[in-house]
Amino acid sequence: MTKVNTVLEKYLNKEGEDEEKTEAAERIKALLQKLDFNAEKMPENNLDMFSRLLTSLKGAPLTGVEIRLAQEIVNY
Repeated sequence: MTKVNTVLEKYLNKEGEDEEKTEAAERIKALLQKLDFNAEKMPENNLDMFSRLLTSLKGAPLTGVEIRLAQEIVNY
């Protein structure tokens, strides 16, 4: 989860620079707050599983920016 927080905080702390990525980081952070970490394992090293988790939590397909952020998290 440290990896996820590091990447998301990078965008959450840069207001106005890339508004689209800031908003996507806010959405991903909100989605992940829905997780029960006692019952779920964060698949932060597997893009396919991480994307599926986010899509499931969102209840809709991820946007292009959300997918790029997910890739950045997995590759961090």
